[in-house]
Amino acid sequence: MNWPLFALISWILFGLELGFRDALRLGPTPIAPSFVVPFLVFVSISAPPNVLRIAALILGLVTDLTFPIELRDGGPSATIIGPYALGYLLASQLVLTLRSMMIRRNPLTVAFLSVLAAAVAQIVVVTMFTTRSVIGDPIDWHPTHELLTRLASALTCSVSGLVLSFVLLPLAPLLGLNIGLARRNPRRS
Repeated sequence: MNWPLFALISWILFGLELGFRDALRLGPTPIAPSFVVPFLVFVSISAPPNVLRIAALILGLVTDLTFPIELRDGGPSATIIGPYALGYLLASQLVLTLRSMMIRRNPLTVAFLSVLAAAVAQIVVVTMFTTRSVIGDPIDWHPTHELLTRLASALTCSVSGLVLSFVLLPLAPLLGLNIGLARRNPRRS
């Protein structure tokens, strides 16, 4: 894995997610696509498992740091580290399990797996925040509303995944990722 290029692409995608999230919302709802989840899926379909886990934890940690949660008493927002990191880790494991059955170079694969990965990650996030809310954390949290809007946002990841796949798939060799291209046999060299 080319970690500097990974960091650059992550930085650009987090910028797009933070900058365009409000513009891409479906009407007045908080339903919006993610740009980071398709990148996580792209890395998940082509990286070795150990590299994939590190990348998922990094993307999840940065997501935890960039999306604070509102508090009940109207005070400042709280940054809670862990829900997205764990959610992205489990989502990457799902993609790792499914990638042997997928055509890795197909943009529709990234779109389809982005929906599944986003749904798994959001279920983990909602579960963790709901648990924190039940045990008495002062977060402003409505589990049913959050789950429904986050699952609807997961569906919109198919569009962002499809669009981003046309940019990310050609970058795979630069990132040092194998997307199913033919490899040279080292014994024949």
